[in-house]
Amino acid sequence: MALNIIPHDDFQLTDGEKRMLNKIKRIYETTERECYLYVQPRIRNLNPDYILVDSLKGVCIIEIKDWSIEYLERVTRREAFARDGNKYDNPIFKANKYYNLVKGVFLSEDNLLNDMGELKFKLYSKVVFTNLSSFDIESNNFLDILYQPPSEYITSDSIQSLKIDELFNIETCNLENSDLQVIRSLLFPEVKVSEKLNEDNGLRIIKALDAKQEKFAKKIPYGHYMITGVPGSGKTVILITRALYLAERNPDWKIRIVTYNKALSQKIELRLKQLEEECTFMNIHLENISVATFHKTALDIANIRVPKNPSKEWWDTTLPSIALERAVPTFDAILIDEYQDFYEDWLKVCIKICKNYSYKNSKNEQVEGINLFLAGDRLQSIYNPKETSWKSLGIDMRGRSELLKKTYRTGKNHINLALDFLMLEPSLKKEVENFYEGRTDIDNESNVNNEVKCLEGNLNSINMLIRDLLSKCGYKPNNIIILCKTHKACEELYSHLDSSIKNITQITKEPDDKHILITTYHSAKGLEAPVCILTDASRFKEKLVKDDDTRERKLLYVGMTRASERLYIHAKSFSIDSFAKQLQRLI
Repeated sequence: MALNIIPHDDFQLTDGEKRMLNKIKRIYETTERECYLYVQPRIRNLNPDYILVDSLKGVCIIEIKDWSIEYLERVTRREAFARDGNKYDNPIFKANKYYNLVKGVFLSEDNLLNDMGELKFKLYSKVVFTNLSSFDIESNNFLDILYQPPSEYITSDSIQSLKIDELFNIETCNLENSDLQVIRSLLFPEVKVSEKLNEDNGLRIIKALDAKQEKFAKKIPYGHYMITGVPGSGKTVILITRALYLAERNPDWKIRIVTYNKALSQKIELRLKQLEEECTFMNIHLENISVATFHKTALDIANIRVPKNPSKEWWDTTLPSIALERAVPTFDAILIDEYQDFYEDWLKVCIKICKNYSYKNSKNEQVEGINLFLAGDRLQSIYNPKETSWKSLGIDMRGRSELLKKTYRTGKNHINLALDFLMLEPSLKKEVENFYEGRTDIDNESNVNNEVKCLEGNLNSINMLIRDLLSKCGYKPNNIIILCKTHKACEELYSHLDSSIKNITQITKEPDDKHILITTYHSAKGLEAPVCILTDASRFKEKLVKDDDTRERKLLYVGMTRASERLYIHAKSFSIDSFAKQLQRLI
């Protein structure tokens, strides 16, 4: 634990802002508790210079002003007039705006209130004058003008000896990690991973990206980056956070999020829609962020019609080839979800439509590159069996990739079973060990008692299970996902359901908030639910062709990592040789 600075570096700070940043770093350098310093954050429609979140002290909003006494002509309680003709808000008056906005946001969340309905931590607001001394303020009669509680000011002669208590006060609080996650998700809604209702106390349980993940999503300098991680590790949330961060910092940019399938595109579009109100307040132009599948993107670039009854080869090879030939730099940033399923020609198309930018790297050197962001999991590569050679694409990923081993969704029993199953095959065992650098330190944030059960019998056994889940276990229809191997199998299962269950069930690739979802294993990526039922697992068997065998195993791996609470593995028979039999032995 330490002071987490987000974003970690920003080359656009003023000298005074840099001075204060370095001072905060120094006074927190021996602190071991969890703390966050947000650099030039945007809170709704306002832009304070810093927000400091300290688990022992509370929250402090900090505004920096580099004005000298020679620069100022006069100051009123609301405005400051400079000798060059510029007019500004009085920084204390401005800081009170920040304070009132942030306090209102916090008071809207019951998790942050005590029994008296007040915040269970202190909120502070400070203005730091990096070039105005106490003498300057007193001798120019600014004392009354700057006395506007709750905001207070710190003068230039106090910065050198500044201590943590002077940013806050001597009072302490005890903010737990769950409180910090709520505070951060309220200030920055895009970092929220999930929320659900705690039935014991009626409060929301909110999970947010951890500091490492948020730092990566808001990384500076720009350029190409890649995140890989276990199922449920927040990869898509990080990708969306990155898109919103780039849009906030660059209002005129055209940003494209590219996915493999429609289900994932629609999930991302839904998430962006949920953030629409916050993005409006933050002045983020959501219309500049488009979401599309690769094939839709390629069709737009190629400007051709889809032939009658197109083959898989046409979609996978012919269309990308035409698109690559006709592609021109169009987007300022490209973000790819589930990159592991993109063939190299697909990635080449995405790279070619991304504009080249000149920017400063971490050494303050001027370099050129594209704003490409990739998120995925090699172990879920069910479409593309070959690993991408970034070097052949002209991209150096050294120092620009991050491996995520914390899962917010997938239960410990589920992911252990899924990985144990993959490792039964020697080549996949090597892939698991190499890709996850071993698996002993995979972290699970879910405290739910996740369970895995086998279900043997015909399709009517699934029908009975659904009835029990709804009536005895209290699950809602949209809490259940059922995966089948083919679309035909989806239809067959649906035909065997009771009429009452059919009314609350749909066969589709897109989930909603009212129905049980029946879909294929191939369409399950990006989906999640408390309950997942894997049907007819006995149809998954070892294949003579290695790529086919690997694909079958990874399909089941995808399916096993969709549930947050209960995973059911169904087979007509667990006695016949199949992957279902292997799974039963592992449980």
